[in-house]
Amino acid sequence: MSDKTIDLDRSVHDLCRDHPRLKTTMANLGFDEITKPGRLQTMGRMMTIPKGCKVKGIDLDLVVNRLRNEGFEVIGAGVEPVAKPVAAPLSDGPVAGAADATAAAATPAAGAAQSVPVASTPEERQRILQHMLAQLSGGASVDEVKDVFKANFQDVDATEIAQAEQALINGGVPVEEVQRLCDVHATLFDGHVACAPSAKAEPSDVPGHPVWSFRQENRAFERLLADSVRPDTERADQLADGSQSPELAAALTSDIERLQKVSVHYKRKEELVFPFLERHGVHGPSKVMWGKDDEVRAGLATALSLAQGACQSPTASNLQSVARELASAADALESMITKEEQILLPLALEKLNAREWQRVHDDSDEYGFVLIDQPPAWRPSMMELAEAAVQEADLAGAGAADGTAGGVASAGSSGATGGGSVAAATGSAADHAMASEDSKVHLSTGSFTAAELEAVLNTIPLDITFVDKDDKTRYFSHGETRAFPRPMSCLGRDVYDCHPPKSQAMVRQVFDDFRSGARDSYEFWIHRGDAFLYIRYFAVRDSEGNYLGALETTQDVAPIQELEGDNRRGADIRREERERRETHGAHEERGATSRPSM
Repeated sequence: MSDKTIDLDRSVHDLCRDHPRLKTTMANLGFDEITKPGRLQTMGRMMTIPKGCKVKGIDLDLVVNRLRNEGFEVIGAGVEPVAKPVAAPLSDGPVAGAADATAAAATPAAGAAQSVPVASTPEERQRILQHMLAQLSGGASVDEVKDVFKANFQDVDATEIAQAEQALINGGVPVEEVQRLCDVHATLFDGHVACAPSAKAEPSDVPGHPVWSFRQENRAFERLLADSVRPDTERADQLADGSQSPELAAALTSDIERLQKVSVHYKRKEELVFPFLERHGVHGPSKVMWGKDDEVRAGLATALSLAQGACQSPTASNLQSVARELASAADALESMITKEEQILLPLALEKLNAREWQRVHDDSDEYGFVLIDQPPAWRPSMMELAEAAVQEADLAGAGAADGTAGGVASAGSSGATGGGSVAAATGSAADHAMASEDSKVHLSTGSFTAAELEAVLNTIPLDITFVDKDDKTRYFSHGETRAFPRPMSCLGRDVYDCHPPKSQAMVRQVFDDFRSGARDSYEFWIHRGDAFLYIRYFAVRDSEGNYLGALETTQDVAPIQELEGDNRRGADIRREERERRETHGAHEERGATSRPSM
């Protein structure tokens, strides 16, 4: 037996003991419990992978295909030999997966036309999506599934596509697998998704509306791709062997650096729009698109690394390597534009109300805009705000009536905090007082007014974020030294959802270790431009050791590392740094106005 063999008849505990990286793979596939303290040592000894799939409702064939893709040999009862799936007709029942689909479909005889299954209900279309995923995971190409996809999804609206993907995720299909379908959308839709504008789509045509701003940036990136990136990559492809071009190396580097600004666009989408969609029960786009955004970022980072090397040695071979990586990243970026325009933005316009769009607009300046001028100020009409308030009140009432949480509260909205808490501008602090500037917060060694406490927290030269014992973000400071943007919409949100999918397993490990008592702190440090960020997480416990939550602090320690000698007279470093930033910003603004607009 190979040392990379996964025997499905063995316990999960024994398999993870023999293959330690299997634990991470299983967690990513939807078996979250495997990471919780004690679960693997107890339940894992009695559970096999097939039993776990049955309990969780996860397709065993998808799990097997994932393991095979990671280089494992999978054996055991019910596992078919590796075979490349072919298109299969739609069955009456749920699609069982790649193996069943392959067995059910006979390869058509030479010259015979193969019928394309066409679903008539959303449920059937969802089964077709799952079937296609099994085929793609088993090695089928996009060309082998595109006819079925076009026949069933060319004329459906964005909402149904998002719901189908979300249903797959809820059923345990790994997000990485659903991302395969995300690429198929962009390749096959080619602008044919039925997204007819409705009354709710009209606000997006108003300058300053968040969707208007997203679309303006998309148009700017399309112009950048057409006018500069594509021509430069074509020039690189046409270079003669042995030739050199320092000018082209500089041009490609500039192209990449300008495209990398898309990260600002993505951050606004991920941290402002996604939270509201999740509050409306729509989780699929955030889980799938965030991962695709990261692929664009990674591709551009790789291209920039190659370009920096090519600037030192601008040979035809080096420049063509840059061009290939840049062209691939540009394709992914262009594909994401299609996904935003055809899927995400129409869905967001349907789900978000005027108050939520106002919050997205108000928080957008925290991140900024790219390749476009500062959008004009926008505010919904009083009628739209009133309708949104009535809608939220109705939803909250319905939730109270059936005993659920109910309602879609506007993130970061003002009002009474309840539970004897004192509200700050960016969160709340527990106390036995109402929220006002004169309210006193009594601590064991003194007291503050709410206004004093907030000012003190914002003056501390650290980014401070507090996450409660239920893993909800409850507070963040808002001082001058912020390293990362913090929108109001993150308040009340699961801390895991505030991080990219690729980071969520690590974040979950931090909070699980705090909760179990396995650890009391985690420390990380990363370089970002000229900054050297020192990021620390601390478990917060009461005097009896009960877990209350976690504190995150972030500090740029680069200036501290530069300190030398003694200073006994006192320096106003904070003011000097603020003036330096203001001067630097003014220079950048003047430089931006001198550059031609995209």
